[in-house]
Amino acid sequence: MNPATIVDQIRSGERTGYTSSEPHDLLLICEQALGQGETEIAEMFYPKLNSIEQSIYQFRMAQLGNDAELAQTHLTTALQNSRTRELRDHMLEARIRMEWGILRASIGEHEQAGVDLRWAMERLGALSEGHRWHGLCILNMAKWHQNRGELGMALAMHSEISRNGPHHIEIIAVSRRNAAELLVAKNHIQSALRNLWISHHGFRQTDMLDAAIESGLHWVDIGISNVSREAQSMDDAVHNAAPRSVGEPLPKPAIHPDDLCLMLNWLKDQQLDDIGETLISEAQELLQS
Repeated sequence: MNPATIVDQIRSGERTGYTSSEPHDLLLICEQALGQGETEIAEMFYPKLNSIEQSIYQFRMAQLGNDAELAQTHLTTALQNSRTRELRDHMLEARIRMEWGILRASIGEHEQAGVDLRWAMERLGALSEGHRWHGLCILNMAKWHQNRGELGMALAMHSEISRNGPHHIEIIAVSRRNAAELLVAKNHIQSALRNLWISHHGFRQTDMLDAAIESGLHWVDIGISNVSREAQSMDDAVHNAAPRSVGEPLPKPAIHPDDLCLMLNWLKDQQLDDIGETLISEAQELLQS
């Protein structure tokens, strides 16, 4: 079940509705519709949500309206209902705790934010490893560490999301892109290139074209400083990736011209801004020299 695809199909008239096959599918569709500005579609499914899900929906509406006080009110209601005997829902409770963690971080309650995020991450992993909410919680936990300057811990969080699953491809792609930024900050450039390559192709596979362009341009930007036919292909680098031994020097970053050519051929067909066009031109000149 891909919420974005379902919303797009309803908007185009290809689909008239959706019958839920898994718990909380309709909540995911409602939130996706809200994010895309399709409030009519969200409201079409809203009456089918249970009371906890409706509170989460109202929380998201208040959040999008920048009403922090109302957002907290709806989130509190959702959390209280998720713990009642009649409505008990462990998945929603964990999801709500994740949202509380994000909300607390935004208002400066950083320590409690970390407590909520870690609790939610561990509970979601135990209940349904690889679920969208589990992946999102890991990403938020990594960002929490990053904002505290704990780059190693942030990378450790990203390592919990394997490129081989069970997480969704979109989650893997976002994780690899964020990990690449951390690796650049630590001057682990070759590892950053590898992660950007995975991220780029993951975004392409899921039609997240803007994100694919961003990852692709970032890969080109840091890779063209050393283009060499002696470099292994990115696919081989991904396949052969392994942790470095203690004291082992960082590998010299390099990309193979064939990989650069493949990336440029794809990027040339995309809508790029002036900075992107300039970078592509520089890379093409380098290949032709």
